[in-house]
Amino acid sequence: MCLVKTRSTLISLAALFLLGCQPPVPNLDSRGSTIVAFGDSITFGVGVPESRSYPSTLAERLDVEVINAGIPGDTSSDGLARLAEVLEYDPWLVIVEFGGNDLLQKRPLKETEAALRGILEQLLEEGVIPILVEIHGPFGGDMEDLFEDLAEAYDVPLVEDILPKILRTPRWKSDPIHPNDAGYAALAAEVGDLVEDLVSRRERLR
Repeated sequence: MCLVKTRSTLISLAALFLLGCQPPVPNLDSRGSTIVAFGDSITFGVGVPESRSYPSTLAERLDVEVINAGIPGDTSSDGLARLAEVLEYDPWLVIVEFGGNDLLQKRPLKETEAALRGILEQLLEEGVIPILVEIHGPFGGDMEDLFEDLAEAYDVPLVEDILPKILRTPRWKSDPIHPNDAGYAALAAEVGDLVEDLVSRRERLR
């Protein structure tokens, strides 16, 4: 299940659910027109045909174009450096999936955090809804707290648990660090649940 996961607001979230309300999302009234999947080789879809990547599977589910802005090998800092290119697509929603290469390259956690903060802050300033995709393990190191803290700090939705689960499940992988068809489908399903909710909430504002 995909949640906006924050520790300090757990009681508030419980109250919202009891009242039948939903937690606020910044820029829900975004004037953008596209959805962009922004990330590294996992977003790009290494290990499967283009039609089986998670952005393609998500686009089929939503029946809208999802622009694949994944570049294999990109770190969070690389993503920040090319964020302006992503903004040229006029997105209302950007799904941010970085961190795996930071772990593989043993980049300092502070460097990764600074880059991810830069991405989130620029997206929010441009009136875009960012969604964070959590990653940690199995490469060594642990970023779980980082993604939770960022989601809490910026009040942005967090797709939690599914990518770490895929990367720890051999039957969902095409190689040691990339999903296979089933793995990408599982990722698309979790992201899709959250995106469909945002699409519905955004339409109700119109």
